[in-house]
Amino acid sequence: MTVIASFSVEAAEITFGQALAATETRLELTQFVPVDGEFIPYFWKKRDGDTEQFEQHAREHPAVASLNNLDGRVDAALYRIEWSDEVDGFLDALHDHDVLVEEATTNHGEEWYFRLRAFGQSELSAFQTACFDAGIDISVQRMVHNPDTDTGNSRALVGVTDKQREALDLALEHGYFATPREHSATELAEMVDISRPAFSRRLRRAQQSVFSNLLRAPEA
Repeated sequence: MTVIASFSVEAAEITFGQALAATETRLELTQFVPVDGEFIPYFWKKRDGDTEQFEQHAREHPAVASLNNLDGRVDAALYRIEWSDEVDGFLDALHDHDVLVEEATTNHGEEWYFRLRAFGQSELSAFQTACFDAGIDISVQRMVHNPDTDTGNSRALVGVTDKQREALDLALEHGYFATPREHSATELAEMVDISRPAFSRRLRRAQQSVFSNLLRAPEA
């Protein structure tokens, strides 16, 4: 059984959150798994004027063995980072359990948002326990079991683009649809570094597609 869990954690509670905190721009880790027993993650940083400050802060952190700017694309720089032995229980927990980081992002370097895929409920529970034992408080917002076999979910998302799905997931995870509303569209737009109107359009189009797919009678 596969389980996908979305959760958040304060940057100050995890080593790489502290090491990568000196920026006001969006950071996004690429998918990563242990390679030869070590994590060698790559991440994107939106290009901005704080690049020099960000790189200096990261390289001076005791947990960072090396940080290399691999250039990237017009709007974002791609980095490769290697960790020293001074990492905390969070990376150890990822390393020691059968979980895959599908998504990890932060805006303003204060809080990280993760989507993990665990190959079994026991692996996810073991990961959570390891974090708890290391004194790391993770806040789980959403959990989906067997996501790839949910045919109803697949039908509902027909026509929904990746960016629209991102907007919908973000709205669900951060209480946009809750009563009272926990985060505004403006706040959610800031998390993905786009304007409020652009985020609202994505979310509205995602909702329209999902509702149409669910309410429209399937063809015979």
